Amino acid sequence: MAGMAFVVVLVVLALWYVAQPFRRSDQTQMVEGPSPVQRAEEKKTAALTAIIDLEEEAQVGKLTARELGSLRATYEGEALDALAQLDALAVPRTGDDPLEAEIAALKQRLTCPSCGAPRASGGACSRCGA
Repeated sequence: MAGMAFVVVLVVLALWYVAQPFRRSDQTQMVEGPSPVQRAEEKKTAALTAIIDLEEEAQVGKLTARELGSLRATYEGEALDALAQLDALAVPRTGDDPLEAEIAALKQRLTCPSCGAPRASGGACSRCGA
């Protein structure tokens, strides 16, 4: 009888322990997983690591040049896709940034209006003389 009571107490305590996360009223929102930036970073890292591994396998002779080229192109595409995602997520593109406007004005002043070549401030273009 005492053994049975002990088992019942253990089962009740185990159920109470397991149910605690559901009973908390101050529970913060569950984490939904990695952010889009983290997923893009992981994708980029995985693709670049795969390229390094491919290079090592090609040096050892496990891959032919044709296989290396095909697989490398695939992983380079994935890495570039991840970099594009990171660029899109990093900074929202707004046209009203004063620093960007100042940089654009400076570029315009330092570029020849005739041929587009770089030129010294206030000087004539070295390419077309304008």
